[in-house]
Amino acid sequence: MYVTRPLSQVLKSPKIGQPDGPNSGCLVIEDEESVTYSFFGLWRNRKLKFLPFPQDKELRVRYTKTNGLTITVFEDHVFLIPVINQPLDSNRYYAIVPHGSRKGEDDKTTCCFCRLVNDVEPRPLDPQNVYQQFQIASYHCGCSGCFIATSKALDGFPPSFLRREGWTTHTKTTHNIKLDTANGLDPVLRACLPNFDFSISREFSEPLVVGKWYSPFVFIKERTLREQVKFSMYYEWTLEKRWERIFACRNKGNDNRVVIDDVFEDERAFVGGVRGEWDEKSSVDGVVSYVGYVSGGEKKTSVGLRVEIVERMRWEESRGGWAGGAGGRVRVSKVEECEGWDEFGLYVLVERFNLRRMDGSLVLFCDFRHFHHVRAKWE
Repeated sequence: MYVTRPLSQVLKSPKIGQPDGPNSGCLVIEDEESVTYSFFGLWRNRKLKFLPFPQDKELRVRYTKTNGLTITVFEDHVFLIPVINQPLDSNRYYAIVPHGSRKGEDDKTTCCFCRLVNDVEPRPLDPQNVYQQFQIASYHCGCSGCFIATSKALDGFPPSFLRREGWTTHTKTTHNIKLDTANGLDPVLRACLPNFDFSISREFSEPLVVGKWYSPFVFIKERTLREQVKFSMYYEWTLEKRWERIFACRNKGNDNRVVIDDVFEDERAFVGGVRGEWDEKSSVDGVVSYVGYVSGGEKKTSVGLRVEIVERMRWEESRGGWAGGAGGRVRVSKVEECEGWDEFGLYVLVERFNLRRMDGSLVLFCDFRHFHHVRAKWE
């Protein structure tokens, strides 16, 4: 899960792009202060001269080859995503090609006693695979804005268009990428409880948003990779807190107390608006599937989350006090007393992770019930 930082701020203070907890990273957003102009302010310069590269832009990688009087210009399009759990100034990236057949991984073969390097077939991203991680550095070619890439694997190779020495890169704005400010968790807001002043007829209180992140599409599995690049290059995560009613009753006599002794789920997921099921111990290729079923057990929809995302959510919840019960259930045994009441409601604090596409549509949400925060409401 990634926070965002303005490019101008990162250029001034490179150390601000440090990881914040496990499976985290930083996405760079091109802001107005970082943009330069030429021709008396009429022409926007799209050539990038310095690292790091922005993630809200598609990059056009260019390489010029001169052979006598012949000049050949190669151009490839790519998104460069910072590697998770690495500081931004390490300049380590995943290379994601949005068009064509290549996806940024390479292989090597041997032919005629010479080592040749061939781009391999596209494959899903494994964030832990060093063969899919590339280090980019400035290349001294007489002017600024030239770069070279190397693989983090000792016997690995970058894709051919990044292997060349002295390539340049230019930004391209795409309509389906709109990254906003995402500062991760707000510890001050998270320490606050949601407002409890609402009618007992309501099942939920108003939500309090306490955190925001983004995830590149390669950490979320829905549709095909090609479709995801087109419709939602990034996904938005928000963490919100609310009160949820888990028990309610009316006073049918003159009782002055309510006895609660029941077992409740402490973790739930909804996929496409229906209850979801998942098994973290049965991940396939590092992906945990959340499957939504309609009545009758018919499968309606499914979404896959990389295990790094699932682990990050649970880590975030554990440091917020969520313990998790045996088998995903917690027993609540309480006796509440009050005189002259008509209705009673018992509420638990719920923290919810919402996952949305770039168009704002909801993909799924995961609820974590904090049973160390339980409150009663009488009317």
